[in-house]
Amino acid sequence: MSQLYYRKTDNSSYRDRIPLRIVRAESELSALERAYLGAVEKGDYASVKQALEEAEIYFRININCIDPLGRTALLIAIENENLEIIELLLSFNVYVGDALLHAIRKEVVGAVELLLNHKKPRGEKQVPPILLDKQFSDFTPDITPIILAAHTNNYEIIKLLVQRGVSIPQPHAVRCNCMECVSSSDVDGLRHSRSRLNIYKALSSPSLIALSSEDPFLTAFQLSWELKELSTVENEFKSEYEELSHMCKQFAKDLLDQTRSSRELEIILNYRDDINPLLDENSNDLARLKLAIKYCQKEFVAQPNCQQLLASRWYDEFPGWRRRHWAAKLVTCFLIGLLFPLLSIFYLISPKSRYGLFIRKPFIKFICHTASYLTFLFLLFLASQHIAAAERDFQGPPPTTVEWIILPWVLGFIWTEIKQMWDSGFQEYIDDWWNLMDFIMNSLYLATIALKFVAHVKYSGCKPRDSWDMWHPTLVAEALFAIANIFSSLRLICLFTANSHLGPLQISLGRMLLDILKFLFIYCLVLLAFANGLNQLYFYYVTREKDCQGIRCNVQNNAFTTLFETLQSLFWSVFGLISLYVTNVKPDHQFTEFVGTTMFGTYNVISLVVLLNMLIAMMNNSYQHIADHADIEWKFARTKLWMSYFEEGGTLPSPFNIIPSPKSVYYLIGWIKTYLFRRPSIKRLDTFETLGRRAAENVRLNHEYQEVLRNLVKRYVAAMIRDAKTAEGLTEENFKELKQDISSFRYEVLGMMKGKSHGRASKVAGSTLAYPGNPFKYSPKLLTDEPEQKLDVFDVITTTLHSGAANTTRSVCSDRLANGSVVPSSTGQIQNELPRDVSDAGSLQRQSRLPSQRCDEIFSLSEEDSLGSSGQNQEQLQTEKLIVDVLQKVENSLMENEHSCKEHIKEVKNGPKKYKN
Repeated sequence: MSQLYYRKTDNSSYRDRIPLRIVRAESELSALERAYLGAVEKGDYASVKQALEEAEIYFRININCIDPLGRTALLIAIENENLEIIELLLSFNVYVGDALLHAIRKEVVGAVELLLNHKKPRGEKQVPPILLDKQFSDFTPDITPIILAAHTNNYEIIKLLVQRGVSIPQPHAVRCNCMECVSSSDVDGLRHSRSRLNIYKALSSPSLIALSSEDPFLTAFQLSWELKELSTVENEFKSEYEELSHMCKQFAKDLLDQTRSSRELEIILNYRDDINPLLDENSNDLARLKLAIKYCQKEFVAQPNCQQLLASRWYDEFPGWRRRHWAAKLVTCFLIGLLFPLLSIFYLISPKSRYGLFIRKPFIKFICHTASYLTFLFLLFLASQHIAAAERDFQGPPPTTVEWIILPWVLGFIWTEIKQMWDSGFQEYIDDWWNLMDFIMNSLYLATIALKFVAHVKYSGCKPRDSWDMWHPTLVAEALFAIANIFSSLRLICLFTANSHLGPLQISLGRMLLDILKFLFIYCLVLLAFANGLNQLYFYYVTREKDCQGIRCNVQNNAFTTLFETLQSLFWSVFGLISLYVTNVKPDHQFTEFVGTTMFGTYNVISLVVLLNMLIAMMNNSYQHIADHADIEWKFARTKLWMSYFEEGGTLPSPFNIIPSPKSVYYLIGWIKTYLFRRPSIKRLDTFETLGRRAAENVRLNHEYQEVLRNLVKRYVAAMIRDAKTAEGLTEENFKELKQDISSFRYEVLGMMKGKSHGRASKVAGSTLAYPGNPFKYSPKLLTDEPEQKLDVFDVITTTLHSGAANTTRSVCSDRLANGSVVPSSTGQIQNELPRDVSDAGSLQRQSRLPSQRCDEIFSLSEEDSLGSSGQNQEQLQTEKLIVDVLQKVENSLMENEHSCKEHIKEVKNGPKKYKN
């Protein structure tokens, strides 16, 4: 068929054919080199050893030759995880190159250990220049062994390298302007960015953090935060940095999962890394949990063990709270809320009393503050309903009774915000959006109070409200007070976080507000564009209406005559409140009306059909994100709310917090004596004793923390290795490894049996690999003879099937056999056996050249044939045939199992064949 297809007439040309040739041709391997690499591939130990020995004498084989895939013999042995051949190649000082990196990438721990212990040759062993070129390497220059090991996250390999004293370069900041960063970025910006990414990928390895970090939790927190910042700066690698940041967060959470008792959990969560012996700090304040909230470690905070500890502290006075009926809970909260004025008075009089300590409990403090805020909202409702009688036309009215009652609450709120800003710092204060809302709300109330005071002082008497100026202080104060009431009511949403049903909705609402802000940027651009065009078109068609002008009239007019009016018209048209007749003009200018109507319609299509639907999709995406992570998001938000009540101070709710307590007076007097009069108090006299006691306590806490960390890391590593083995399962790689082991054992037994069958007549080992056409063979000869031993066929087969690996089988066989010599063969037999890559050498003892061997005897073929033919034994030939047949059946069965496994994997991915269309 091919001849008919390519047959042409005499007049046909070859211009319609594309001649093909190899453009990037490489040097071909010789037959001996292909046989040498094939023996390494199949695990034929004896043939590889003889090839290496003969290469040192005859130099016909380059032991560092490269196959078409760019692999040397050492890399092939590493891929097949054949440690015996790797050790053999290293004993002959083959070129190592990037073999250590390949072994790390394949996660062959034994090969990594052999390569680390291998000493590179010096003197006459020079590396080929082509192998030094980084263009022929699979790894970039910035990839070091420890970085690659950290990428694979192999704990054993990382431990081997760390024990050798390796190090990782410290990555510079993204905006670093040092000479090194500037020059590296100018020379090759891509390599500079990739190098930083590789370093951070290594530093975020859980195994490396667990092994080399003194405080794995702190390292994971800081690294995840830094990676999150990098993802916002380097947008090109945003997904990679976000994935690394999530991996660090997950590591901290998994490490906390290993805690087994409340004591271990408290030691971890209460540990401080910045202990100051000069300050009397509380060692039970959940400092590590506060740090996790600061670094936004949501997985760590929402971890069940952590939440259980927080819940036990939150319901300290009510141990069985969660098991109570909802009606009993409601009644209890209602009664405590009604008693919050009495509890506050008890705390003011005696903070250390029973009731004074009762109100300091986090849950009781939360109920009292909530009851106080609900009372404030009730007073606002009374003020808005004008319960107290007031003169409507009075320009500067005095405050009503309800307003006088509201004033202490406002002052209490302002004092609370001042104390919070002082304790936490300005930066941390503004990071919380609720604090910004409180600041706006308090500012509006202060502005309202100031304007009412100005109106009361400046204006007196009554005057009809219709004749007041637009910017009259009383009118502005009323407007600001109305806006402040809205903010005060919405502030109650923050308390929804404590509820498991309303909490996720409140979080979703917050994320939707961010989406609305993003949407407004695009919408404002579209709004300004069309407003400018419509105003330019209708500017000359302004009408003078007598009764009312603008779009808020019963008959809308002058919708586009001014820019401000145009903006209002376009905005309200989104809600369908603008009629189409506003595009008409009184003169008969139909073209102008057509253009105006088209512009107005185009705006509505863009704003309603495109932008509004885009906003809906964004908000739906935000809600779905919260719904997918509802448990983590809600628990993190609830923990932030709880931690605000765990803090010392801020016990009394408004308005009782503005009343000076005896404790506050005592602290004020002490501060005045210390900082104003500079008189050292009696407490300063025992400084040495106090510092010594605190230092000893800090050492004890640090020792306990390190002891718990050591146990957690051990459990984490064991769980990680166990999960990796469980998740690995049976893969195609396992079948390849088992096939390689059986192939290696097969060639080993073949060489062993051939050497055993002719052991009586010959004590020399011949090679079929070095010189196939030479009538002489170079053969090492043993000086002593060793007794023969029988080979137990069933023991060999049983060992192979049970172990599944060549190492165990080789050790069993080598224990049962002595050194045997090689069967000499004729020239024709040598050339027939060369393509099979089966060596005739049969020594199973893994030694290099023995000192008892003599390497200076050469025999002719006729002498070797006479020596070999005298040792034939029928029983040993039958045994050899039986072993070869059994191994062939095992290998065929293994191939069938591999094929069935592949078919099963395909069915899992694509579905059974009978269900396919």
